[in-house]
Amino acid sequence: MAAAADPAVTTSTCAHCNREIPSSNIALHSAHCARNLQKCENCGDMVPRKHMEEHYDENHAPVNCSRCKQTVEHELLDLHKRMQCPQRMLVCQYCEFELPAVDIFEHQDVCGNRTEYCQPCKKYIRLREWIGHEILLHAKTDSNEESSSDRSMLQNEEGAQQREPSLLQNEEGAQQREPARGLKHKQLLLTIAIAGVAVLVGSILLHKKV
Repeated sequence: MAAAADPAVTTSTCAHCNREIPSSNIALHSAHCARNLQKCENCGDMVPRKHMEEHYDENHAPVNCSRCKQTVEHELLDLHKRMQCPQRMLVCQYCEFELPAVDIFEHQDVCGNRTEYCQPCKKYIRLREWIGHEILLHAKTDSNEESSSDRSMLQNEEGAQQREPSLLQNEEGAQQREPARGLKHKQLLLTIAIAGVAVLVGSILLHKKV
């Protein structure tokens, strides 16, 4: 490969495999190529002569599809079964029932004309029109309901935010009234105590005079 990449090295085309070979090796290569390799008539690949029959059987030999009995090349059999075989099983898009591909289109044409009752609309809708019907009509209805719900939630949140200052003011007023009531209670106890002391002192003085 290094010699082939070197621009100073001249190359020649092998008449058998059409590859570019260094000119110094072309005679040896051509003799070996013609003796050992053979060009496949189906795909054009160069295959060792001793493996040509195996190559043909594995890639190009005609085989029958087990489903439709159609003859296809061996290497295309998997593709045929997945994408082309008329007997491959497909699922109806309306009832999800499996049918051969050869029958699916006629079945879906009939199945899609069946109707189902739309509860919001109070009428029957064809299955083939159901998806478009939901997108065009009920998607808007659902979005309107969600908008109304969002507005209600927003109004409730705003009302709660408006009530919070009032509750805070009530709590602050209660906290202010509690110290006031405590102060009056202390003043009353102090007055009673002073009156009691005065009565006691007066009694003592009166007793001395007597």
